[in-house]
Amino acid sequence: KSGGKDRSMNTSEQELFWCLCRFLDPDRERIAALLQAGAGTPAVLGQLLYNRMAGVAYHVLTKTVTQDLTSREFRNILRDDRFLSIEKNQSFVQCRNLVTDILEKSDAEYALLKGAYLCELYPPGCRTANDVDVLTEGKWITAIGNALQEAGFRQGYLKGGMFVPASRKEIIHRKITRGETVPYFLEVGLPYMPYLEVDINFSLDYKNTIDTALPAFVSEAALRGIGANQCRTLSDPHFLLHLCMHLYKEATTYPWVQMGRDMNLYKFCDLYVILMQYTLQDYKTLAAEAEKHGLLAPCCWVLSAMQELFGTEDPMLLGFLARYAPGDLQKLDRVVDPAGKREFVYENMDLRQRFFAGNRVSLLREVQGDA
Repeated sequence: KSGGKDRSMNTSEQELFWCLCRFLDPDRERIAALLQAGAGTPAVLGQLLYNRMAGVAYHVLTKTVTQDLTSREFRNILRDDRFLSIEKNQSFVQCRNLVTDILEKSDAEYALLKGAYLCELYPPGCRTANDVDVLTEGKWITAIGNALQEAGFRQGYLKGGMFVPASRKEIIHRKITRGETVPYFLEVGLPYMPYLEVDINFSLDYKNTIDTALPAFVSEAALRGIGANQCRTLSDPHFLLHLCMHLYKEATTYPWVQMGRDMNLYKFCDLYVILMQYTLQDYKTLAAEAEKHGLLAPCCWVLSAMQELFGTEDPMLLGFLARYAPGDLQKLDRVVDPAGKREFVYENMDLRQRFFAGNRVSLLREVQGDA
C-alpha cells in the first residue's frame, strides 16, 4: 500500500492538464503561472500519461519555454516518453508501410484508419499508434485476409507478450458479433513493436450507415501522405466522420465505460488537430456528407464534446454546431448496455468533471423507455 489517501485533482491541476493538451494554441502566460503556483503535480503527470498526451505536453513545455518551471521528475518523464514515442513511431511507420505494400498488391478496396494516417500529422512523438486498423466491406475480407496470410500473418491474440493462435470458433464468433475479424499478427522484432497487429473492420456499428456510408467511405479512399510515406485512407470528411462515429460508440457503450476507455483524450485530440485546420468550405462539405449518411447528430455530439473538453472558441466550429446540432443534443448523451438491454443517463452533464471522475459508471442512472 502507498500509505497515502487518494484525492481528486484540484482546479489548478485540472486547468494545467488542459493547457498542456492544447498544443496548437498554447497559453504561455497561464501555463507559467500555474507551474509557478505548484500545479505540476504527480496527479497531472499521471493523467497525461494515462491519456497518451505526455508527448504533446512536453511539446507544449518546449514550445512555450516553460519546461524549467516544472520539477526535474515531471519534465524528464514527459521528455523520455516523447523520445520513446518518436522511436516507436519509426517502427510503426515501417509496419504501416509494409501493410500498405501488401494490400496495394491485392484487388481489395480498403482504407487505413486513425493512427496510420494521423501519427505523421502531429509533431514528432506527439501521436503514437499500437496497431494498423483497416476498414473494408465484407466482400473484400477474404482477399485482404489471404494477402496478409501469404505475407506471414496469423490470426490470434497476444497473451503475456506471446502470440496465441485463435480457434476457428473464435474467428467465426467475432466476425458475427463484433463486425470485425480476429486480429492478424506478424512478428517483426522492431523497437517497441515486437509484433505488428492488423485489425480488419467491416462495420461502422450503426445500422443506418451500413448500406450507405461504409461503401461510400471505402470506395472513395485514396493514397495520402508525404513522399514515400503514403497510405490509402479516407477522404477528409469521411476520415473525420469515422473518428466521430468511433468515439461516439465508445462514449455511449456500457462496456467501454466500465473499462474506463470511453473518454480517451488522445482520440478527442485527433479531432482538435483536424478541425484547427478546417475552413468554412470544409465544414460545409462535412455537413453535406454527414447529412447524406444520417450521421449528423452523433457527429455534432462528438464535436461539441471535443469543444467543451479542449475549451476551443473557434467561431467556425461554434457556427457549425449552432446551425446543425439538434436542439435535443443532450439526448444523445446516453449509455447503452447491449447485453443487458439497459439505457443510462449521466447524473452530471459537465464533461470536464465527468472526465476526471475515477469511476464514471457510478455517475450513471438507469432510465426506462423514452425518459
